[in-house]
Amino acid sequence: MSTVPTTEPPRPEPPARPEPLYVKLRPGPGPDHDAVASNQRSRLIGAMIEEVAEHGYAGATLARLVALAGVSKRAFHELFGTKQAYFLATYDAIVANAVRRIGVAYRSEGDWQARLRAGFAAYAAEVMEEPKAARLVLVEVLGAGSAALARMRRTRLIFEEMVSASFREAPDGVTLPPLIAKGIVCGVERITRQRLLAGDVDELPALADELLAWALSYCSPAVAGLAAALPAQCDGLAPCCPGARGESDWARILRCAAEIAATKGYAQLSPARIARDAGVTEARFDELFESTEQCFLDALDRLGLEALVCATRASQGSEEPLAGVHGAIVALMRHIATSPVLVQVAFVEIFAVGPAGIERRERLLGQFTDQLMRRLPQSRAPSRLAAEASVGAVWGIVHHHVTGGATHLLPGLADHATYIALAPVIGGEATVQVILAARKSPDP
Repeated sequence: MSTVPTTEPPRPEPPARPEPLYVKLRPGPGPDHDAVASNQRSRLIGAMIEEVAEHGYAGATLARLVALAGVSKRAFHELFGTKQAYFLATYDAIVANAVRRIGVAYRSEGDWQARLRAGFAAYAAEVMEEPKAARLVLVEVLGAGSAALARMRRTRLIFEEMVSASFREAPDGVTLPPLIAKGIVCGVERITRQRLLAGDVDELPALADELLAWALSYCSPAVAGLAAALPAQCDGLAPCCPGARGESDWARILRCAAEIAATKGYAQLSPARIARDAGVTEARFDELFESTEQCFLDALDRLGLEALVCATRASQGSEEPLAGVHGAIVALMRHIATSPVLVQVAFVEIFAVGPAGIERRERLLGQFTDQLMRRLPQSRAPSRLAAEASVGAVWGIVHHHVTGGATHLLPGLADHATYIALAPVIGGEATVQVILAARKSPDP
């Protein structure tokens, strides 16, 4: 007669708790309550930096955070209350220290260019010495919610004013338009973000002088010839949006995945939901995609390709390459402004994917960098670093407006974006002439 086993199968062991980064304070008489809270706060901030570097903001867990900090969950709730408040406090602490040190270096010089050079060098050294902290404030902040983006905008303003103040003290007394100052800061951010993602921050100090030269290329009295950004608004569909007629299963699935993510959020994507909206079976979805994440990232690639094709076609409408760059930027701004799905997927939901999304976003920017370099005459082509910074500057301005609810203003920023793209190549005066000439030409 068979017997039924009475022993239960072995239970999986719980995940090992990470080793604390800090030694706990000893119980008993000692520091007062405020000193203990300050110590715990510092340890929790250090733990957040480590945890986010390892798992990203979305993957950070309270259990691991308090274990790393060597504090109780009760202490966490008393100090911060929520994960986002905790992240923002960490962000603020990192930025405050970095701004203080960069500001000291900036003010240590007398000449305006020397001050900027000292500021750039201090910034590069800060990132190299504290790459995990830099990753939190330059990479993970992008996916940490609207409050985190507001913090990032506030931080940018500090550095934008530093650049603008230096340019005002130049011999020609250049008053830099706020959009150009913002673009310079966003361009430096992109170069830094690239190095952080690739683990190559050690080379950043060696790039400081080249980045400074790129930034100084915008210091031209001709920038005054740029009109104020126009409050232009585009309605209707983007000119390059493909129709749904005759789509393959693959294309229809990507379109539906993008639409779901744009209207409901990335978290609401699932093979079943995508397959239902696309009118295919889940088995068909599984044949074409390994996961929901891969499908979403492929959808981003497709949206990016549509924008790239739109810009390329516009650039080919002019025989003069530099005028073609301006035409491409005009078309790209209009395309983004009239493509709500692209806006949500490429500038908002992409960060919900985590590091893979940020890396795919960088790949998309690389494609736009390649296009810019191809459109410029070889004799005038900028260095790869300058082109990457310029594209990062334009994309940063777009991101700023999209996340600030001002997507409809993008077409009115095309002249400023053209100045950002071309001034490092042909100088400010020649760039303004290209823009003014384009204004006199009839639209294609």
